[in-house]
Amino acid sequence: MRRRAQESPSAGQVLDAVPTCNRAVREERRAGALVLWVPIQRRWWMSGPVGWLLPFRREKGIELDALGQQVWQACDGERRVEQIIEDFAREHQVRFHEARLSVMQFLRALMQRNLVALVVPEKAEGSHVGGADA
Repeated sequence: MRRRAQESPSAGQVLDAVPTCNRAVREERRAGALVLWVPIQRRWWMSGPVGWLLPFRREKGIELDALGQQVWQACDGERRVEQIIEDFAREHQVRFHEARLSVMQFLRALMQRNLVALVVPEKAEGSHVGGADA
């Protein structure tokens, strides 16, 4: 099966995109930390006898530190990436470009783990940039 080549969004499209949390993610607070539980899809080979013999985790937990929690909570489906970066820069008293680097790396990690999807506004081409079942 061939995958369709996905075009990389421009920097402007990414800054205009709205990060949206995956609704399947469960949040759990533990002693000041936030743990995000994302469902794991069962592989085809896990059905049948193999699935009976081997234990299978249904969720994977990812613990966020204070900065990660701040960015996660900002992914409310309303704020654009640029607004999240500006808020982060203002609160931590860093330049926009420094905040952009940190926030974008974190958002990329959240997207790779299917915790967040970036929704591109209608005026831009395409409607979805990587990520989750938001």
